[in-house]
Formats: sequence, C-alpha cells, structure tokens
Amino acid sequence: MRNAALFNIVPKTEKLPFIVWLSVIASGIACVGGTKVLTYNISGLAWVIPLIFSLLILLKNPGGVKFPLKIWLPWIFVIVAYLYFSEFPSLQRSVQLLCPIVIGMAVSTCRFQEAQLIEFVKLCKYLTVSLIIIVLFKSGLLVTGTFPWTTGMAAEVMTGMLLSTLLAARYASGSKKALTWWGLLAAIPVIALTRTAIVATSLTLPLTFAPMKLSRRALILASVCLIGVILFYSPRVQHKMYQHGEGELSDILSNDFSDSGRFHMWENLRAGIRGKPWFGHGAGAGEIFVRMLTQGLSGYPHNDWLLTLYDYGYSGAIVFAVCMILASAHAYRKARAATETGRLLFLAGASSFVPFAMLMYTDNIMVYASFFGNLQFALLGVAYASIDVQKVGRRSVVKIRW
Repeated sequence: MRNAALFNIVPKTEKLPFIVWLSVIASGIACVGGTKVLTYNISGLAWVIPLIFSLLILLKNPGGVKFPLKIWLPWIFVIVAYLYFSEFPSLQRSVQLLCPIVIGMAVSTCRFQEAQLIEFVKLCKYLTVSLIIIVLFKSGLLVTGTFPWTTGMAAEVMTGMLLSTLLAARYASGSKKALTWWGLLAAIPVIALTRTAIVATSLTLPLTFAPMKLSRRALILASVCLIGVILFYSPRVQHKMYQHGEGELSDILSNDFSDSGRFHMWENLRAGIRGKPWFGHGAGAGEIFVRMLTQGLSGYPHNDWLLTLYDYGYSGAIVFAVCMILASAHAYRKARAATETGRLLFLAGASSFVPFAMLMYTDNIMVYASFFGNLQFALLGVAYASIDVQKVGRRSVVKIRW
C-alpha cells in the first residue's frame, strides 16, 4: 500500500455499485421526461425503480447501513403515523417523501474506496454534461439561438441545483475548472426562467459549507447580486415578474407582481392552517384542497412549507426542519474524518439542504424525489459508506479531473 501511495497510484477496486449507477441515471432520465413506459410516466418510474432496488438491498443487508437513520426517525414516524391515521389518500405522497431516505440507506450499505469515490464524482460530471445538453435541446436554444419566454423544466432546474452544490464545494477545494461548470449549471434556471431557483442556485457558491475565505465569499456574493440586478432588468425577467411587463425592485410586493395565481392559493392554505395549526388536516389533505382551488388543474401549491404545514401542522414542519438541520450538521462534522473525495461529498451534501429549503418556498421539491432528493441522499449515502476507507485513500494525490 505504501508503494501505491508513493507512486500516486490508487489500488484497483471494484466498479461503482449498481444502486449508485441506477440513482444517478434515474435522475437523468427524469430530466428527459415526456414519455411513458407501459402507461407509466418515465419521471414516476425514475423514483419507483431505485426505491424498489433499494428496499431489496436493505432486506438483504439491513445491518450494513452506515447512513445516520436516527436523525430522520422523527420525520419517518410523522409520515408513517399520518399515513395510518389520515382520512385522505396519501400513500404515494408519503412514499415519495420517504424515498430519498431509503435510497441513502441502501447506498450506504455498499463499500467505497477512494478510487470509487472519484468515479462517483466523474459520474456526476457525466450527468452534468447530459443535463446541459438536455436543457439546450428542450429550451430550443440550440435551434433558435434565443432564450425562450416560458419553459417547463422543473426537473432540470432542481437536478442542476443539486449538482451545483457539488461543484461549489469543488471550487472551494481548489478546482478552478469547477467554477466554469458551476456557471453553466447556474445558467439553467436563467434559461428556464425560474425565479427562486435562480437565487437558490446562485447562492450555492457563496454559501457552500466547504472552506473558503470570507473575502472571497463576499466578492462572489457581490458578483452574484450584480448579475442578479442585470438579469432583473432584462426583458424576459421583467415580462415574467410584472403583469404590465416592467417594474422596479421596489414593486415586487405590489399588486402588479405576477405570481401566476400562487398568492391566492397560499392565502387560502394559510387560512386552513390557522384552523388546525399544530397538527394539521392530515396527510393528503393539502393536495385535495389545492385541487379544489385550481378546479383540478393541480394538486400542488408550489410551496412545500405551506403544504407541509397544512398536512402535518407546525409540529410536523418543525420536525422536518430540525431533521434537515441535524442532517446537515452531522454531514459537516463527518467531513473531518473522511478522505479527500469523501470530504468533498460530505460538504456538498451538507450544503445541499440550504437551496432545498429555499426552493421549498416556491416549489414542490419534496415530492419530486427523482429531481433532487434521491440524488442528494445517494450522494450522502456514498459519503457515509466511505468512512471506513483506509488511510492510503487520504494520502493519495490522484486528482479529480473536473
């Protein structure tokens, strides 16, 4: 082993486990979307199939889980209890909320050497390249050369946001090339014109948990704000932001602000929350209520915090928020004992909860497990599974070429 470290060689290891490949590829397939297999939407299969394989892995090796399940047990208890006692149909939504945790547990049963961790990062790079190509084709940018006025690329935006946390950590760890790739991912919500996602993705770099000088963070944050103001006054954003097609930053809270009908839904949800504030109306109640408000057009209010409050009450929402904070802190702490690449994954995983919580305010990222959560917890599962890597992995100077 010493000779291997001396000549900068990582010992040969097995390939990445199938469940890791499946989780990453499924996220890419979910971004493709638009097709059906055996009458099932491909985006739906993108979370169901990894879930089934994860359950089989856990049944075969329940004692091999290195993922910190105890952190998420309170949230799991809330979901299962509300599923059992709720008078509303909520099985699918409940399973989707649990799916990322199950995948993270299954992935953590595998064994990873440093070389495999590097292969996982490379696999994420391939997903990044694929995602950029998908966005260029679906937006029509390659054909027309112009940015579309409207898009429907929630999957691409959310997956790109998760990958941007990994690239932000790579940049903070010393990779200058990672900044270019991060910039390409940050452009995805701009192309898709998803306002909150533009902010959340942009902040993944200055708010990364990876070590970075405060002066550099401040410079990056100032640059992000400057670019944000320039984008705000662009015709596309102005058209999206205001009913009359133009306005100032001070007009965001005015009646001219274009909310696509969300404020009406949110106000009605808040009124319902005030009726049963602490324990909510039951799992699935919010979806039925929103379908009534939208006359069947949608079951999601584009605000996961309000939907969680409506279904589970303040008690359930607090449990979920605390679990996220603890999971982020635990991953950040574990990064200290990890190998070079394992540390990168831990820091990216810890950082990923910040944009996740932000996008919950204007989208339904919790239920779209195949867009963000599954890959997020798979990344964390890989990190936790790497804790037992021998010291030779830490000494290796093999670089991640990204």
